[in-house]
Amino acid sequence: MKDRICINCGHIGKPIPQCLDSFLVDGLLWLAVGSIAIFTGLMPLFLIPTAWTVYHIAKYNTTKCPKCENLDMVSQKSRAAKNYLSHKDDHHIEVWHRKKQA
Repeated sequence: MKDRICINCGHIGKPIPQCLDSFLVDGLLWLAVGSIAIFTGLMPLFLIPTAWTVYHIAKYNTTKCPKCENLDMVSQKSRAAKNYLSHKDDHHIEVWHRKKQA
């Protein structure tokens, strides 16, 4: 995989896959709703974890920044990366302090 740039923190490097967290959530949801559906006989409840799993596969089948874990990693040749690099110095945070009165 090619190096990418995070437009959130500025990290340049290879992104990491985001999958373990979403699969743990899916497993817990299937366990909870599945046990309720089996014990109560309400089999349409299986639509809830099915929809959630499809949502996770569609949304979280992506990569994230290894430094800040944000999903905003783009190709270095993209317009967003060029815009970020040209305005890199504008992304700093200023803290305002109240002046002490004498």
